[in-house]
Amino acid sequence: MIKEALKLPTRDIMAVALILRHVDEMVEILSEMRSKIIENSDNYDAKRYLPCRLRSGMIMRSLKDHWVTCLLTAAVWEARSLERLHGTLDNFKHVFGTVPPEQPSREFYRAVVEDLNLDEIWRVRPLLDGKAIIKELDLPKGPLVGVYLDDQTRWMLLNPTGTKEDCVAHLHERKRAREQEICAETAQGKDNMVVDDQNELTVGIANSEGHSSPIGGDAVWSNGTKHLSKKIRAENSINL
Repeated sequence: MIKEALKLPTRDIMAVALILRHVDEMVEILSEMRSKIIENSDNYDAKRYLPCRLRSGMIMRSLKDHWVTCLLTAAVWEARSLERLHGTLDNFKHVFGTVPPEQPSREFYRAVVEDLNLDEIWRVRPLLDGKAIIKELDLPKGPLVGVYLDDQTRWMLLNPTGTKEDCVAHLHERKRAREQEICAETAQGKDNMVVDDQNELTVGIANSEGHSSPIGGDAVWSNGTKHLSKKIRAENSINL
C-alpha cells in the first residue's frame, strides 16, 4: 500500500520535469532584475526596467499554467543562493541594502501580468498556420515549416500589436536572409573544393633521384626519368 501511495501521476512527473528544465533560466532573470533594482535603487522605476518580453514569453509559452510554480521555485532558489553566498542575513542586507529578497519575483510577476501582458500567452493563436505559411512563402512540406512557425512566434512576442501583413513581410525577409546564407555557404564550399583540387595536383611522390612530380599521367622529368611509381610498373611488366 505504501509503495502504491508513493507513485505520482504521469502528468505530475512531467510537470516537475518541465519546471526543473526552466528554473535555472528563471533564476537568471530574477538575478538580472535584482541587479537593476540595486543599481537604480535611488530612482528605481519598475516600468523602465522590464524583463525582455521575448525571453519571458518563450518561457511562459513552454511552462504554460506551471509558470507561477516555476517562478516561486526560482525565487526561493535565488534568495537562498544569495544568503549562502553572503553568510548571515546581516551581511545580505549590507550588500543588497533595503532590497527585500522577494522583490525581483514580485516585480517579475507584476510585469508579466500588467506591463507585458504575457499571462496565458500560450493561448494566443498564431496569425498564420502551417498551411498558410507554405502558401505565402512557397515552401515544401517538411521541417522547414516549423522553423518559420518559430520565427512567427518570436515576431509576435516582439510585436504584440502587429498585423498579419506585417508578419508575412517579416517571414519573407527571413526567407531571403536564409537563402542568401545558403548561397554564401555553397560558394564557400566550392572555393574550398577548388583549393583542395589544386593542392592535390601539386602533391607528388619522390622518384629515385629525390624529386617529386604531380600525380597523374606518365610524368617525365627534364632528364628523361619517369616518375618512380611509373618506372617500377614498367620494369615489372618487362620482367613478366
